[in-house]
Amino acid sequence: MIKNNIKIQICIGLVLLSYNIHAQNMVSMSSLHPETDTAGTDKRELAIRYPDLRQFGVSATHFGYSDFDAKLNDADFAGGKIRTERINTFFNTPAVKWNGNSLSASINYTYTSTELKDISNTLPDQELTPLTRDKSNFDLALNYSRSAKIFNHPIIYSLVARGITDGVNSFRRFNLNGSFNLPLKKTEYTSFSVGLLVLIDPSAPIPVEPIINYYHKFNSSGIELIVDLPNGVNLKKEIAKNAWFKIGSNQRSYTTFYDRHNAFLDGKVSYNTIELKSGAAFEYLFAKNIILTIDGGFNSFLSAKLFKDGENYRNASFDSDNKGTGYVNVGLSLLTF
Repeated sequence: MIKNNIKIQICIGLVLLSYNIHAQNMVSMSSLHPETDTAGTDKRELAIRYPDLRQFGVSATHFGYSDFDAKLNDADFAGGKIRTERINTFFNTPAVKWNGNSLSASINYTYTSTELKDISNTLPDQELTPLTRDKSNFDLALNYSRSAKIFNHPIIYSLVARGITDGVNSFRRFNLNGSFNLPLKKTEYTSFSVGLLVLIDPSAPIPVEPIINYYHKFNSSGIELIVDLPNGVNLKKEIAKNAWFKIGSNQRSYTTFYDRHNAFLDGKVSYNTIELKSGAAFEYLFAKNIILTIDGGFNSFLSAKLFKDGENYRNASFDSDNKGTGYVNVGLSLLTF
């Protein structure tokens, strides 16, 4: 049984990895599930199915220690243990709609506490020291989408402009992504669409990647299959009234900014990780519009890089191999639909 579970987790991870998945800070769920494409689908049902479509949410995540080995300019630099604690909040504004157009905004806040310990340095003249750092980021996005027709077939175009800052006076990074989505099938229990996403972001592994959205509810078992690439793959089942159990893998990207002045990092830098969480979750809807989420599992690091100003994903001077670790998360979210 344990071996089968491991195989399932590996398969899901490989599927996601094959799409070079990344992106809480690069991809907006509004571009993948625009409100202009919800005709005939209950908004409340969609928000229960896709957590990022809810109007407000707050969560706290605890991670175990992870071993890491870092390289600086392709040379072995340092190793040790790293642990991260995060608090995330988001708010999605109601959409303004007109003539097939939809405009909305989203605000994300992330508090990150990072601890380094048991450091072993390889380069004698450049030393990484144990430390604990607390940082905050604000992520602001403007989401525009339009539904239209091409060759008599519906198509949804989306554009997301995003700015990330570690303070209230300046933005440290601007990202832009555009996408189109072709709905191919929509029935009472099944929906399927495909598309393409273009990313303008220095921390993105590739500039273009596919979008695949597939949903199916199996009537005999009540199990829901939710394929939402590049974000995740999940199986979900209602186990009691207003209570659901879910297993799957979901990815996110995180950015933390630092101002460092030493021998190997001089100036403004950003630490970017692409992480894949595989595990189980329990969700319970109470007080009509509030959802409690408790989940945990294994967190894998698909990428961990430190960028200086002017560097991108392919030429980042600092690259770290972070091992996976366990995680536990508790969150509350608001539907208000």
